[in-house]
Amino acid sequence: MVSDRKKEERILRKKLIIDSALSVFNKLGIDKTTMSEIASEAGFGKATLYYYYPSKDDVYSEIMVTGWKLLWVEVEDLILNDSPPKKKLFQILDQICHVVKSDNNLFKFLFTAPSHIQEIKEHPWKTYQVRLYSILESTIEQGCKEGDFINLNPGVLMKAVGGLFHELLLGKKDSLTEKEFEMMISNLLLSKSSS
Repeated sequence: MVSDRKKEERILRKKLIIDSALSVFNKLGIDKTTMSEIASEAGFGKATLYYYYPSKDDVYSEIMVTGWKLLWVEVEDLILNDSPPKKKLFQILDQICHVVKSDNNLFKFLFTAPSHIQEIKEHPWKTYQVRLYSILESTIEQGCKEGDFINLNPGVLMKAVGGLFHELLLGKKDSLTEKEFEMMISNLLLSKSSS
C-alpha cells in the first residue's frame, strides 16, 4: 500500500514535470522539445520522467487535460444554473476569463497548441473541450431563439467570440481591456432590442 506521503510526492512530481514541460514547450515549441529537455527543466533524470509519462505526447495530453478540465470544473455550476441565456453566457465568459488569467502560461499553450494535434479525436481532454464549446453554442442558440442575441449560426458566433477572447487573454497587456471585451461581445451578440 502506498502511503499518503508517497501519493502526495507523486502528485507534486507530476505537477513539476507538467510545469517544466509547459515552460520548455513555450520556449522551443512542441516539435523541437525533447523528453531530455523536459527532464532537465524539472530537475529529474529521464528515467523519472519516463516513469510518469512514457512519451512527449503523454506529457502534452496531460497538459491539455489539466487546462480543459480546470475550465470545465470552474464553469460547471454556472452551466447548471437557470439564468437566462444572456446572463448565463456573460457569467461563463467572465469566469473563463478569470481562470485563464490565473494561469496565463497554461492557457496560452492550451489555446495556441498546434491544430494538427488537436484534430486527434481520442485524447481525453477533447471531452472537456467539446462539452464546454457545446454548452456555449447551445446557450447562444437559446439566446437567439429568445431574441437576446442576433440570429446567426451559433458556430460562427462562437468563432467570433473565441477570436475576441484570444486577443483579450493572449494579446499584449494593453491591447484590450476586460471592459472593452464586454462591450465587443455585447455589440457582437446582442440584438438591438435586448441592449
